[in-house]
Amino acid sequence: MAMKFNTFNYSKFRNAECISLSNDVIQITKTYDWEKANVINLLIWLQESNAELKNQVNKLGTVNETHDVKQADDRFNDAWRAIKLITKAFLLSPVKTERENAAVVRELINSHGAYLYKESYHIQNVTARLFLNDCIRKPEVKLALETLKFQNFVGNIELAHTALINAISHRKDKKVSELNDKETRVIRNRLNANLNRIFRYMEVMSDVAPGGPLETMIKEINESILKIETALKKRMHKFQEFEETEKI
Repeated sequence: MAMKFNTFNYSKFRNAECISLSNDVIQITKTYDWEKANVINLLIWLQESNAELKNQVNKLGTVNETHDVKQADDRFNDAWRAIKLITKAFLLSPVKTERENAAVVRELINSHGAYLYKESYHIQNVTARLFLNDCIRKPEVKLALETLKFQNFVGNIELAHTALINAISHRKDKKVSELNDKETRVIRNRLNANLNRIFRYMEVMSDVAPGGPLETMIKEINESILKIETALKKRMHKFQEFEETEKI
């Protein structure tokens, strides 16, 4: 039976993982005489599209406006998680009044979205404003925050919210951002198509001449695919565990 490549879904891969796989394929197949086989373009196309995606990722990563927004968003997300986690801790307090006040804060957080940090910038902006207003205008909430001494946690959310608004207002025009996203998808699709061309060629030729070097290369590339998919599963498992620990 001819060697086959493991099936996998490119859409689950991040840019870095697409680049990692193509790097491995180039490294593993570099000893194959593509020119003698009269299919040198397969390797050239893969090398070029791999380099193109690397350059695109590097270019996007060095855009100051994008970096500033990402940093501000990370700070907001951390501030939101912090008040969730400290609230969860107080829900376990042996002191009844602390548990009762923590329950008030928990209800406030849940009413605005326990997983607000997963939403878009626009939703985060609007919701954070409503949350901060409730912290000031609702007497029972204000009392609970003061009793638990949560003012610093609310203050961190307010500071992070302001920083995020400012960063977004100074970032590149949305159309430019959307254009970059579209351009990146086109480049990724080109790289994936060139990987598939090499995969198809290797499967066909290993079927024509079984037991040759291509079968060994397919096995090594499958190990690379398995390594990436294992990392994906671990990342998803850690994310699910993280979500469970944050439930209030």
